[in-house]
Amino acid sequence: MEAVLCDLRYAVRVLKQSAGFTIGMLIVLALGIGSNAAIFAALDQTVIRPLPYRDSGKLVMLWEDFSAFGVPKNRVSPGTFLDWRKRARVFDQIAAYAIGKNVDLAGGGPPEQVLGLAVTSNLLPMLGVEPLLGRTFTADEEAPATKAVVLSYRLWQRRFGGDASLVGKSILMSGESYAVLGIMPPGFAFPDRNTEVWLPLGLSPQILSRRNSHFLYVVGRIRRDYGLAQAQAGMTSVARQIEQEFPATNSKIGITVVPLKDEMLGNSRAAFMILLAAAACVLLIACANAGNLLLARASDRRKEISVRLALGAGRLRVLRQILIENLVLSLAGGGLGIVFAFWSIRALQPLVPAGLPELRIDPQALAFTAGISIATGMAFGLMPAIRLAKTALAARGEIGQKDWRLRDALVAGEIAIALVLVTGSALLIKTLVHMRAVDPGFRTANVLTASIDAPYPKYADAGKRRRFYDGVLARVRSIAGVKTAGLTSDLPYTSRGNTMGMRVEGKPSQIGQQPDALFRLVSAGYLETVGARLQEGRLLEENDREDTRPVAVVSESLARQYWPGKSAIGKRIDTGTGDGKPLWMTVVGVVSDIRERGLDLAAKPAVYVPYPQTTIGFFQPSEIAVLTAQAPLGVAKELQQAVWAVDSEQPVTNVRPMSAIVDDELSGRTEVLTLLGAFAALALLLAAFGIYSVLSYIVSKRRREIGLRMAIGASQWDVVAAIGGHAARLTAIGLGAGVLIAAATTRLLSTLLYGVSPLDVPAFAAVT
Repeated sequence: MEAVLCDLRYAVRVLKQSAGFTIGMLIVLALGIGSNAAIFAALDQTVIRPLPYRDSGKLVMLWEDFSAFGVPKNRVSPGTFLDWRKRARVFDQIAAYAIGKNVDLAGGGPPEQVLGLAVTSNLLPMLGVEPLLGRTFTADEEAPATKAVVLSYRLWQRRFGGDASLVGKSILMSGESYAVLGIMPPGFAFPDRNTEVWLPLGLSPQILSRRNSHFLYVVGRIRRDYGLAQAQAGMTSVARQIEQEFPATNSKIGITVVPLKDEMLGNSRAAFMILLAAAACVLLIACANAGNLLLARASDRRKEISVRLALGAGRLRVLRQILIENLVLSLAGGGLGIVFAFWSIRALQPLVPAGLPELRIDPQALAFTAGISIATGMAFGLMPAIRLAKTALAARGEIGQKDWRLRDALVAGEIAIALVLVTGSALLIKTLVHMRAVDPGFRTANVLTASIDAPYPKYADAGKRRRFYDGVLARVRSIAGVKTAGLTSDLPYTSRGNTMGMRVEGKPSQIGQQPDALFRLVSAGYLETVGARLQEGRLLEENDREDTRPVAVVSESLARQYWPGKSAIGKRIDTGTGDGKPLWMTVVGVVSDIRERGLDLAAKPAVYVPYPQTTIGFFQPSEIAVLTAQAPLGVAKELQQAVWAVDSEQPVTNVRPMSAIVDDELSGRTEVLTLLGAFAALALLLAAFGIYSVLSYIVSKRRREIGLRMAIGASQWDVVAAIGGHAARLTAIGLGAGVLIAAATTRLLSTLLYGVSPLDVPAFAAVT
């Protein structure tokens, strides 16, 4: 132990004396180790750890499988959900929820809109997380008239000051009194950390019988003695039973069972694995550079080591001394890496799905950092240490020649790894360019959007709700600089679903070919506001009211699908939105397809219906779009004032330009590109540093040779060509190896690419 402490003191003294070398090593190691620590912390808290629910591996999401119609995972209709709950023997429980149940809070502070979730009574108990205070819903409280609520811990603290006596009392929400049943514990989130209140789903028997309205999310808990494959097989059998009983609505519709964690992670799993691979590449380059620096330093210390060996030091003693020096370096680099990781973890947070906890550096990440620091120190220091320990037993020139070959191999490897990272970045850049070039079918410039959801039960009366919407539109349109404005139930890119089954007059539905389309409730002026391109007929007008002929505007793909080669004007469709009665709507216009569901999904047929003409009670316009003559955010305050002039208690949320919605659609790829690009730039920098260190060392060791060559007639350019030729050979070898490695690994990016092949030749050529 005393000998080790002595070696440790000597190692610190040696590193202090070579300050420039030590600083360079610490920077290189901190970047490599720190980036890996940050990515591991993110990976651990998202991919590795189970969800914070009881036995979360048994929790799954269930979707209606519309693969026959191009949609493998569709939301579930209420009638189908009830069938699943009755027939699914492979599940302990099946629960459902509907998003978008926003509520307005009054009292205890300024008016505030919070995100709510309407759930079946068994959903929260199924997750296995007990409330901090009170209880959750009972089956009797699932009735439509129930006014009860469960609050999140965050809302309880923020809005009500953590008042423990709140449970059992009533609070004012959306103009109605709701009884507070319970408070969920700190850290609980479902389906994401933005949800702050849970309410009973409360669907009427009429709505529960619907099979053409797909708006429910379904969660199930698999029985303990069943696995995922058995659950899928069991639900496939259930789907076939339902198909036989309801062929008009459920033919060719299966059931998809997906682990809840996979559903929450989405593409984040692939993104984190890609970034982990990139961080590992940076660490490899850092280790290669460290190895190069140590090999160079080992050459300069041969005389010192030879003297120590001559004085009686054993090779193992010398080996231990050098390894301790390397260990001190790597641990110090790891310490700086932790500081780097704390700083960089913020850059990874946007990649974490809202349903998972926020990232942090925890003891596991610190242990990982310590482990990787020690492993790195041993890995990059072992070869130089062995070289030095053999100094006395080998020919000096032979060792030098082997050192050169090893250093050249390390530099070529750095170049190869850097090329792989830069190629990945180039493919993502091309993906973003391609996605930006896609015509979304709507206007993105000078459009301001906001949420003004008219809450239930305050606006349960259809007449009162329409007067609110009409008043808001009239005031917004009168704002200086506003060209036009309109309402919609779903802005583009904000919903992947909200579809309705429909009937087309004169075209009886064939078994397995039930018409299905995106359903959008809009006001007059909305399609003009978002720049929908009219192909035929007219757009919706102010006189399309509840007392006039029901009309609809359809998308070009819907018209082409059902009336190919003919005019769609005058044709009639029924979307089943007449509260159980047929509501035949006459098509008065056809617009070009709007990519409502996002850039990476194909355009789906859509129907745009004037909101005053539908009697459906649970689905109403909640978003406003405003076309301005100036920067859209310039009228944000006037927009809020216009809404408050109609209802002073109505929150106005999500105020943002349409361009921000487009940016959000691209954000997942943009964030991965930014981080991968940062790793690629770092890899290039480190690779350049490696090349520079090799060449500078070559020049320093060949100074006498260079002087002699110039003395006998060699020009300055001859010397430069000789040294540069060595660099060119290393670069060529590294690029060749890098292209082969990139060709084999860029397929990992396939889930993030759009319109670009993983083996895109122009990208490979440009990077090389």
